[in-house]
Amino acid sequence: MAELISVVLALAFVFASAGCSAREYDYKLETTNASAAKTAAYQSEAVLYSRKEFDSRRYPYFAMLSETEKDVYSLIYEELSQGNRKFECPVNANSDQLSKAVDAMLNDHPEIFWLDNNYGFTYDPADGSIKEITFKFFDFADTPEKLEKARAEFNSATDSLVAGALTYSTVAERELYFHDYICENTEYDEEAPYNQSAYSALVLHRSVCAGYARCFQYLMQKTGAACYYVSGRTEGLVTDTGEEGDGMSNGRHSWNIVLIDGEFYNIDCLWDDTASDVYGNLIYPFFNLSDEALIHHARSGMSVYLPDCNGTDFKYSNMFGDTVEADELVFTDAA
Repeated sequence: MAELISVVLALAFVFASAGCSAREYDYKLETTNASAAKTAAYQSEAVLYSRKEFDSRRYPYFAMLSETEKDVYSLIYEELSQGNRKFECPVNANSDQLSKAVDAMLNDHPEIFWLDNNYGFTYDPADGSIKEITFKFFDFADTPEKLEKARAEFNSATDSLVAGALTYSTVAERELYFHDYICENTEYDEEAPYNQSAYSALVLHRSVCAGYARCFQYLMQKTGAACYYVSGRTEGLVTDTGEEGDGMSNGRHSWNIVLIDGEFYNIDCLWDDTASDVYGNLIYPFFNLSDEALIHHARSGMSVYLPDCNGTDFKYSNMFGDTVEADELVFTDAA
C-alpha cells in the first residue's frame, strides 16, 4: 500500500492573496474539455514551456519572480485568458513557486476579474512538482457563455470610460477623471459580491478597497499608464475612544501606485471616497502622495518591492487647486 501511495498525485487547496477580505467556500474540482485536450501535449516532462514576456515597467510583479515562477505566471495568464479553469502544468515548479506566480499574476492583471480568489492543484509527492492547476471562477462566469457575457459587460464599461479619459492629454488629468468616476459611482460595501475584483466596482458599483484599486489600476493601464496594485495594511489608526486596536492598526488594505514623468505616486481612491462622504463633496487628501505623506498606510507582501514614491509635483493641490490634506483629517474609524 505504501508503494501505491508514493505514486498517486496529491491534492492541495490554496487561497490566493487578496486585499481587505477573503471568503471561504466549498471547493470542488471540475474538468474542462479545454484542459483535457492539452493533456497529451504536456505529458512529457522534457517539454520546455515557452513563456510570454511582460514589460517590467507595466507589470512589476512579474519582474520580481524567478525564471521558473515567470514560466508559471505566463502559463496561468495564458490559460485563464482563454477561459480555462483547469490545465496541466508543464513547468517543473513546486507549491511555493506556484503561490508566488499566482499572487504576482493577479496583482499585475486586474482584467482577469472572474477568479474566486483561491485555487487547487495536484502534485507529485515524490518531488513536490505541480501537475495540474484548477481555479474557481465566480458564479457569474462559471460557464463559457457566462464568462463571455461578463467580459463583454466589463469591456463595454471600460471602453466608454477610457474613451472619456483619452480626451485629456496628461496622465494626471486622466487619473482625476477615473478617480472621480469611481468615487461618484462606487459604494463601499463589505458585503458586496465579488468584492476582490475590478468587476465589482466597474460593473456592479459596490466594492471594498481591493475592488476600488483593481478597477483604477485597469482603467489606467488601458490608457497606457504604469499603474500598480498595492497590498498593505492600515497603521496607527485609533478608535473613537482614543485607543489603538489591532483591527484599526493592522487591517488589510489596498491602494495604487502610478508613474508620472519618471516619478511614482500613491493614490487611494477608497479613502478619498470615504473622506468625501464625510465632507459632503469630493476632496482629494490621498491623490498622488509620496510615501512620506501617505499616512496610515504600510505595504506588505510582494508590494514592499514596488518602487518608492517620492514624487510631489503631481499632488492634487499642486495640480488642480486647494483640497483637504491628509494630515488635516481626523481619523475615528478605519473605513
